[in-house]
Amino acid sequence: MIFPREGYAMKREIVMTVLLLVAAAALTVAQQSNSPTEINLDNVPEKYVVLKGDTLWDISERFLGDPFEWPEVWKRNEYIINPHLIFPGDTIMLKAMIKTVLEAEAPPKIEEFIEKAPVEQPKPVARPEPVFVPAAPRISVAEKAEEEIFVETVPDDPNVILKLREPRNIFTEKIFLRTGFITRQSELPKPKITHIGDEKTSATKFDVVVINLGKKDGVREGDIYAAISVGDRVKHPETGKNLGVVVRIKGVLKVTSTGEKQAQCLVTENFDPMEKDDHVIPYRISRGPRFDAWVKPEVSIDGTILAIHDPMLSIHINDILYLDKGSVDGIRPGDRFVIYGRKDPANASGQKNPLGEIQAINVMSNETAVIVVSLKGEHIEVGDRVVLNARCRLIN
Repeated sequence: MIFPREGYAMKREIVMTVLLLVAAAALTVAQQSNSPTEINLDNVPEKYVVLKGDTLWDISERFLGDPFEWPEVWKRNEYIINPHLIFPGDTIMLKAMIKTVLEAEAPPKIEEFIEKAPVEQPKPVARPEPVFVPAAPRISVAEKAEEEIFVETVPDDPNVILKLREPRNIFTEKIFLRTGFITRQSELPKPKITHIGDEKTSATKFDVVVINLGKKDGVREGDIYAAISVGDRVKHPETGKNLGVVVRIKGVLKVTSTGEKQAQCLVTENFDPMEKDDHVIPYRISRGPRFDAWVKPEVSIDGTILAIHDPMLSIHINDILYLDKGSVDGIRPGDRFVIYGRKDPANASGQKNPLGEIQAINVMSNETAVIVVSLKGEHIEVGDRVVLNARCRLIN
């Protein structure tokens, strides 16, 4: 975390620089996590007994090499009713489950699904494969050696805070998909999932679903949709204005065949199991920018935390929050903000105590979905204030 504003004591600047370096190091570690194909099954126990503080996210990262595979762990351990509630002493089957995941890495051929959905089979249309939007890398709390930090200071350039050793994308696809958005209740989509293949009650990666959109709606083979769920209502904590509801992305669907009123889709990614009657929306896919340095912002932007993506007792690293400012206010993807408690008084020098740092992911017109990239341990809540702290220097 860096505070480039004038008037800060040198000691505070040094401390904040170290915090950003640690976050950067953790980012690198997260990007180098093992893929399932690199897992050594000899080191994986047949069963894992849950310890205090464990989550399916942590267990998936430890044994599958990817925390986003947690729905698979839940799917293969049917006794777990609520994936967010596991308890010390619970037993999770691992080795057999991982073998199944490895075998399923390549999606089945579409031909195997052709007769499973009540839709017409059109002639294949040649279309380019879609490219997902690169979105923010998952940043975890990890202590690693200094040589793993991929950034370096540039004291001779007054505008550069930290420089990357190599340019990289601001975001990763999965973080972008996790962010969701805020919309008014009246603007929620009507189309939905009507069937799930193999008579399943929920769908995860590589499963087949049918949606009630077809050729008459302009749907074509290869189109991408997102299955969504509706979260809490959002009111501005200061004005009380009703802003809508939080919409969460549950997973991504790729259309494999179309009928007049229906389309068959393959689940290509999921963060929560999808169910019948979940609503779906078209999903725009494009490439995101790359950057090579963190720079001091040329503008001042202050905002307020509006809502939390998944309301819990406390905020953690990688949680998604929403701000009351967006592109019309000048926010850009990758912008980093420092969080301050709205009730926290300034100290003797006139400065407030920072609670943590967030990074802009999904920038909408009037709101922005952000990810928590660092914390100091204090409680963060709706209504806390944020101040723009650093920007990404984009490259072509």
